[in-house]
Amino acid sequence: MRVRGFVAGCGLVVAGLLLLVLGAATIAVGTGAPGLETRTFGRISCSSVTTRSGVVWHCSGESPEQARANDEAERQAEYDALRAHRESMGPPHRRQHTDLRFVPHDGQRDPGRVTASRLPVNGWWIAHSGNVVATGVLLTLAGGGAAGWGGYRLRGARRMAGRRPPTAEGAGAA
Repeated sequence: MRVRGFVAGCGLVVAGLLLLVLGAATIAVGTGAPGLETRTFGRISCSSVTTRSGVVWHCSGESPEQARANDEAERQAEYDALRAHRESMGPPHRRQHTDLRFVPHDGQRDPGRVTASRLPVNGWWIAHSGNVVATGVLLTLAGGGAAGWGGYRLRGARRMAGRRPPTAEGAGAA
């Protein structure tokens, strides 16, 4: 019984610490902590405006560099269209864009600008929003609770380990 309480306590402490770290990282991404690549995107286009608690999960936007490149490509395409009699024209230019996740949305109109941070792990761009920060706070609270409960379980298992079972001599003397 004591070993199971010790293992459960250790597991809860480890799980709690992992949730604490994950929650802190989520808060850092949601607020744009120093050290993360952060950019402001314009020309936001959300193909699906199904909002989940005021957030669209998948949108696309253009950084200022992408917007300049796209505008230049459009000008070049217009210039090339004037010279359409030439047969060496290449395929039309595809607009550059960046996929954004968790974009705040009112369900009707796409936002004009969104500031997002890039995750260093997988390269996703996560928009700065209150919902992302709230998720991080909940993860942090859950991690603190799990770590605290695991510490309480470890304390109880340690206390039980210090007790000795009654001996036959002690039981007969009473």
